[in-house]
Amino acid sequence: MPYFALDKKYFSKFAIALGLLAISGIFFLGFWAATGDLAYISKYFYIHLAFLPIHALVLGLILDELIQLREKMERRKRLNMFLGIFYRQMGIDIMLNLLNLVSNRDELEEQMLVDKSWNARRFAKARRDLHGFKLKMEPNPRMLAALMDTLVSREQEIIAMTRNPLMLEFESLHHCLLSLFHLIEEYHFRGPMDKLRPEVLKHLAQDAGKALTNLATLWVAYLEHLKDEHPVLFGFQVGLHNSIQPMELDANGDSPEDD
Repeated sequence: MPYFALDKKYFSKFAIALGLLAISGIFFLGFWAATGDLAYISKYFYIHLAFLPIHALVLGLILDELIQLREKMERRKRLNMFLGIFYRQMGIDIMLNLLNLVSNRDELEEQMLVDKSWNARRFAKARRDLHGFKLKMEPNPRMLAALMDTLVSREQEIIAMTRNPLMLEFESLHHCLLSLFHLIEEYHFRGPMDKLRPEVLKHLAQDAGKALTNLATLWVAYLEHLKDEHPVLFGFQVGLHNSIQPMELDANGDSPEDD
């Protein structure tokens, strides 16, 4: 059945091609019957035939670029939709737990605290800075235990997202989810935090730092999307997490501290 469908598909295209050639031939024959100038028709035909590869090259490149641009925009919209769901459901909670392990948190917040005045260049700089930022992770057993409790409580959701075929399309988010899943696997393998050796705790803290870098970079990219597409939501998010801590907003979207 699939083989027949494939043959039918190509047969339809072949029929369309023949139909278009036949229409072109009819017009040429009509011109020849009306003017009798076969030499002009031959010259016109060969000149256009010679330019056909150039037309194909130019149109092919332009159309290919336009199609790729459109696909990139569609992928970005889908990615940002997934990012919104992810951060609303679990991403913020996980990131807050990860931040508790950062000893140079003030320096990190300077890189990821988004301001309403940021433009595309400032967002791009923040992503670059976050990607190269040297985190100093504190191997605190209590904080690591709180982080792992949060991750384990979301384990099934994280697994479901990693198994979603669409995630393979979004390499950055998929890589971030895998880094979180890696932490969960290590937790199941290592056991309770209070029984782990200091070097093991240090290793877990370093892995947590890698996950935080991924989360923070995606968070800044998501806020850039909100600023461009949903400025009201962007204002709410900046107000909520401008200090990487939840804050209450009034009905107008202003924080109580603004009064």
